[in-house]
Amino acid sequence: MILLLCLIIFLPLTGYFVYSHSKLAGTVLMSVPAVFVLFLGGWWVVSVNHHFVSSTNLENESLGPFQLQESLTEEKFVDFAPLEKREQDDGYSYSAEDFFLKTDKENNIVSLSAGRLPVETSSGLNTGDTLKKARLIYGDKYYTYREMGLGQASVYIDRDQRYKLTIWSTDDTTVSNMWLSRY
Repeated sequence: MILLLCLIIFLPLTGYFVYSHSKLAGTVLMSVPAVFVLFLGGWWVVSVNHHFVSSTNLENESLGPFQLQESLTEEKFVDFAPLEKREQDDGYSYSAEDFFLKTDKENNIVSLSAGRLPVETSSGLNTGDTLKKARLIYGDKYYTYREMGLGQASVYIDRDQRYKLTIWSTDDTTVSNMWLSRY
């Protein structure tokens, strides 16, 4: 904390007084906070951006009986009845309790989400499992962020398929929700 205070207040102040004797030294001392802020901003952009995380293979990943880009059939809805269907500008959305599914106009699945319902991914992850199990299944190539009301998200990206798997946790240890979508 003292070091941060020194960086933000004392170095620029010292630089201001040194500037009259040495313009280079004064400029360097006054610019330290800006460099520090740019460094922190750059670190934040890299750590919370899917463009900088390595790809994870999610090609065959599914959520329950549903897989991205496959055509939606009524037979797959048996375990999720009754489903509420809504027409949207770019397709349809279906919801039942804490399960959501979105399709495009051709009825191909583009997004899936499951919370309290016992829906397992094809790799064996369930809501209620630990984040440690998710790391064992999907690896360490993910980024995280927090969103109010949803908790912490661990996001895995498959660049080849353009898939994104978001694993939510409200207590930082247990999987509370899973989203599988195209980006």
